[in-house]
Amino acid sequence: MMALTMGFVFVSCDNEKDDPQEDKGAKVINSLPVSSIQGVTDGDETTYTLSLSLKDNQYYLATDTTNKVGYYFKDNIEIDPFVINHTFGAWGFGESFTFSSCSDATTPGYTNLSAITKKGVSTNAYLISNSGAWNSTPTEISFVEGKSFLAKEVYVTNATYAYLAIKDRNDGNESPMVKQWTDDDEFILTITGYLQDQPTESVQVKLADGMDILNTWKKVDLSELGFVTKIGFSVSTTDSDPVYGMNTPAYFCIDQLKVAEHTRE
Repeated sequence: MMALTMGFVFVSCDNEKDDPQEDKGAKVINSLPVSSIQGVTDGDETTYTLSLSLKDNQYYLATDTTNKVGYYFKDNIEIDPFVINHTFGAWGFGESFTFSSCSDATTPGYTNLSAITKKGVSTNAYLISNSGAWNSTPTEISFVEGKSFLAKEVYVTNATYAYLAIKDRNDGNESPMVKQWTDDDEFILTITGYLQDQPTESVQVKLADGMDILNTWKKVDLSELGFVTKIGFSVSTTDSDPVYGMNTPAYFCIDQLKVAEHTRE
């Protein structure tokens, strides 16, 4: 059977869950979050870092319903110079990326749009992704006006949904669709650079290597990707069904994506 990793999300990710009797729920926002992207110039190179700030316990959901892709409406979130794929439906977040400041590290299941770290690298917010192979929207970040940038680095970690499904075999279903994880299992994030739709290089990050399951922000060097016009993200797992595909929830989080702009040699 297939794990329910589609993003039909009315989120109830409580802040820290200090009071188990109080279900605050996450607040949907429709305006772009405050960004702290920095254009830092050093010599002939200017670097841009995608860093976000939100009020606590929020996630982003757009309102533009003019562009429907599959089950979802798609909008490209532009925070110069980044263009972030985002989809949504009447039920909530869909595929690719959305912004979140949810901090629930204990609730299993797809309704929890939290990073296992409960916050971003240097702010409370981060990007969370649903990137199943069957999705109609690629999990990608590109750049305004089709510009090319030199890939530098990004931080990655697990979403609470995937983390608890792997660690505790708890995917939020009464009868779990995920397997009992073993030391031989892996959950891998592949990050691929593209220059004018042609792949450059890829780097891989193990979100889970056996029972070593990532629960902190891990810095990933992207310099091997070179100059790119977009960066794609995909996940793979050893817990897969031969017919339906991945059982491991195809969720992960990224933050502090850094790229550089300068004259190509």
